[in-house]
Amino acid sequence: MTESELQESVRVMCAQLGLYQYHTHDSRRSALGFPDCVIINLRDGTVIWRELKTDTGQQTADQKRVGYALQAGGHDFAIWRPADLAAGRIGRQLVLLAGHNKAREHVISRRGQVGM
Repeated sequence: MTESELQESVRVMCAQLGLYQYHTHDSRRSALGFPDCVIINLRDGTVIWRELKTDTGQQTADQKRVGYALQAGGHDFAIWRPADLAAGRIGRQLVLLAGHNKAREHVISRRGQVGM
């Protein structure tokens, strides 16, 4: 699965769950290292940041720097890969993000474990 195909799967799931999902379409004109996806629950403002990679894709130094800074600031940042989609981890995290507070606390408590 390509990164673009993974991105499309995430976009569709977010739309189905009523989550706001932002993806920079042309990263060549964006700040280096900015994550691929910013996903927001517009009802309560909960935000997750996700870098999308193929199963063998590697983060650039700038992507690592931004990801570590987000985590250091208490933000929910992780890497998602096609294997995470196939195992249902992406879907479960998105369902929890779209759900009630107790479910979201579970996602946040597992920050950084998916793909990291």
